[in-house]
Amino acid sequence: MLLAHLSDMHLTTGVLAGRPAERFHQALARVWALDPRPDCVVLTGDLADHGEPAEYEAALALLGGLDMPVHVVPGNHDHAPRMLQALAGAGYARAAPEEPERCYYRVDHPGLRLFCCDSSVPGRHDGELGPTQLAWLDRELARDPEVPAILAMHHHPVPSGIAFMDTIMLSDADDLATVLGGHPPVTRILTGHLHRPSAAMFAGALVTSAPSTHLQVHLDLGPLQRLAFVDEPPGILLHHLDGATAVTHLVPVAHSGPPLA
Repeated sequence: MLLAHLSDMHLTTGVLAGRPAERFHQALARVWALDPRPDCVVLTGDLADHGEPAEYEAALALLGGLDMPVHVVPGNHDHAPRMLQALAGAGYARAAPEEPERCYYRVDHPGLRLFCCDSSVPGRHDGELGPTQLAWLDRELARDPEVPAILAMHHHPVPSGIAFMDTIMLSDADDLATVLGGHPPVTRILTGHLHRPSAAMFAGALVTSAPSTHLQVHLDLGPLQRLAFVDEPPGILLHHLDGATAVTHLVPVAHSGPPLA
C-alpha cells in the first residue's frame, strides 16, 4: 500500500492567496503523477491559514481533481468545525461522535488501520488530544490489533530541537505514550506542524513529519526561540507499507527533467 502524506498548505484568500494555492496544486499534481498512484492521501493539518470558510472552499476545489481517498486532520491554524462543514460532505473528514466539534476518526484500508487524530485546540498553537480522544484511541487500538496501524495528527509528540516549535508541540504527549504503550507498536505516526521533514522515535513508533507544500521553517537548532520561514523546495512524503514494514520516501514536488536511463 502507498500512502501520500502532505502537510501545512496554509491556503488563504485575497492578494496572498496565489502562491500557497499554486504550490498545493503542484503537490497534488505530483501525487497524481506517481506510478503507481497512492492508495490514499493524508493531510496532517493547517490546510487553511486562518480557518475561514472561503479557505476551505478553495481547498475543496483543489482536492476535487484528485480521484483517490483523502483524509484530513486539523492543525493549529485550522478551525475544526468550519473544516468539517466544508469537507465532511466530500468524505475528506469526519466529526467525532464523542466530540462533534472535533475531527477525529478511524479509516480502514485493506491491511491498514488509519487513526486520524485532532490535536488542534481553539485559541492555542500548541496541541492537545485530550482525555476523551485518548480514551477513544485506546478503545480503537484494541480492535483488530493484528492489523497494522498508523496515527496521523498535526503536532509533533517528541521535541524536534527547533526551540520555538518545541514550545508549541503536543502538550499531552506523555498521555499518548501511555495509551500507545498498552498496544502493539503502531507502524508510523504522521505529523506536520514543523514545516520540515524529520524522523524520531516515540513510544516504540517512528514519527515522520512532512515538509510544508508552501514554506519551510528555518532549521535553527540553537537555544534561542526564534521563528523564521525559508523558501526551500516543498515536498511530500510517500509511505510504502507492506504489512508491519514501512519505508518512507521524501519526494520533491518538482524536478528538472525525466529519469535518466
